[in-house]
Amino acid sequence: MHKCGFDRMRYRLALSAGTISAAALVVSGCMVGPNYHKPSAPVPPAFAEPAAPAPAGPNAIAYGDWWKVFHDPLLDNLETQADAANKDIKIAIAHVDEASASTSIARSFLFPTVGAAPSATRFREAQDRPNNGNTYGKAASQNDIQLPLFASYEIDAWGRIRRSAQSARATQEATEADLRFVRLSAEASVAIDYYSLRMIDQQLMIVDRSIVAFTQALALTTNRFQKGLNSELEVAQAKTLLDQTITQKQALQMQRDQLEHAIAVLLGRTVEGFSLPDQRSNPTPPDIPIGLPSDLLERRPDIAEADRNVAAATAQIGVAKAAYFPQFSLTGLVGYESVNATSLLNWQNSIASLGASAVAPIFTGGRLRAGVNQAQAVYRQSLVQYEKAVLIAYQEVEDQLAALHYLEGESQSQASAVVDSRQAEMIATQRFKAGLVGYLNVVVAQETELADEQTAAQISGQRLVASVVLIKALGGGWAGGKAP
Repeated sequence: MHKCGFDRMRYRLALSAGTISAAALVVSGCMVGPNYHKPSAPVPPAFAEPAAPAPAGPNAIAYGDWWKVFHDPLLDNLETQADAANKDIKIAIAHVDEASASTSIARSFLFPTVGAAPSATRFREAQDRPNNGNTYGKAASQNDIQLPLFASYEIDAWGRIRRSAQSARATQEATEADLRFVRLSAEASVAIDYYSLRMIDQQLMIVDRSIVAFTQALALTTNRFQKGLNSELEVAQAKTLLDQTITQKQALQMQRDQLEHAIAVLLGRTVEGFSLPDQRSNPTPPDIPIGLPSDLLERRPDIAEADRNVAAATAQIGVAKAAYFPQFSLTGLVGYESVNATSLLNWQNSIASLGASAVAPIFTGGRLRAGVNQAQAVYRQSLVQYEKAVLIAYQEVEDQLAALHYLEGESQSQASAVVDSRQAEMIATQRFKAGLVGYLNVVVAQETELADEQTAAQISGQRLVASVVLIKALGGGWAGGKAP
């Protein structure tokens, strides 16, 4: 008998599920609200600033390891550590996991909810209760054991649930794009700080060399003063220049330490025990192909994120509009109920019910209209944010192309200035030793030489930093022409 009872209960469950599925199939084809359309943005035919030609073969750099274009093993190692341990990247990964869970929750409402609610109750009825006839006017104690299974399902007649799932999925894709952007930003920050540190190393090399030269100059002026060949003023001028240069070295060392600390944090490490070796030369900036302006729409993760936000906002308009229409629900219950456990699974003690309901708004005080207006306003915001992201992307690329173009010219002219200032310093020193000019001429020449060499080192570092920022502005590497 128990097997027969289970068979009949399975039949009722199947019948209820079939009824629910058939009804859902009939009424769930409609979806209110607009469908997503890719937003448009002004796309110039080409960039205004000159750019390098596209490399081919082994020079094509993948999105995941764009920094390899610099051919620097130490930078490769730092970037690998940052990808594995950077805290901002870990936070962004958690945001993606959160959004993925939200998508699963939204999709779950597309399916029936099935649950069990077993219960066992023992209660006593009073003798003088109303309508006491079943126990012949006496008090009585009874058991009530229930073993029901229930199911409920909202028929997505107007697409509210499907639109919610679409919005959640688009939001998840937006967080995935944000993860790519955060990863790219962290990687670029490592490279920027790294090449800024190398620029300071180059400046420290120049300062150290100058300190040696200025120390020798101080010894020379002191010796000449002792012999009566120059005044004490010239000794003081030589000592002042030496002290100023030592001060510059201390300031540069402070900046180097701070950059080293920043890199350690980007790698997810404590500052203690972290150090980078001196790198007193800079490589030549690599050639970076920029492609067409339209490529940015596919390559930039922040543009992809803005696009997905537009899709999510579009779906939310459908969710808001669906609130105008009736909400249909089906509920069902099957199971057993008995006063004792031994006869609980008897077929005669089976229970079942199947119901349908509809809830339709009649008066909401303008709440539904306001909800639609709110969703449409959010959509317009997301659309403008997308257009703004595109414009900013073009600006960032143009800025760095201009920077690289003019920095290259600065580098060439500054190299000539360094040669000229060295020649001038040598002539001034020789004329001073010959007694033809005062030491002030030497001081001016030495200060000019030091400043020109420092400026040359800064330009060299700025070119590398601008190359990193350009790669970031392009969305990463350029192999395949499209971001993941």
